[in-house]
Amino acid sequence: VCIRSALRVLSRRIFVTMAPKEMIRQIGLDAWTVEDFKETIYKEGCKKLHIVDVYTAWCGPCLSIVPTFKNLQVSVDQFEERCTISQVERSILPEYAERFPETSKPRFMFYKFGVEVTVIEGLAAPAILKFIEENLPPMEIED
Repeated sequence: VCIRSALRVLSRRIFVTMAPKEMIRQIGLDAWTVEDFKETIYKEGCKKLHIVDVYTAWCGPCLSIVPTFKNLQVSVDQFEERCTISQVERSILPEYAERFPETSKPRFMFYKFGVEVTVIEGLAAPAILKFIEENLPPMEIED
């Protein structure tokens, strides 16, 4: 399913913002640790696309993109099996604290096969959706 066309269709429906379950993980919530996060995104050979919202403590994670992610969760087949979404406060990870300055602008990092693929600065929803569409792994076909 083309992500853009699915979003166009679903944007006209009221239930779009309701996702089946919460798939966005945040370090420190629900006993999800830094080690769990690193194990998830740096897992060698993992085909999933990993999206990381790196935020500043005084600003918090980007809430404006959450409905877009929930739309994808509802409209894209097996989205949860093909993608993970994490929110990480920049000072929790020394490598993020050193690399990224404190700012109110959201920053989205994308990982695949245990390697950082790209970073998108700001709430650039069209660029984020395009990247997801081009990099979401194919669905696993069951025999």
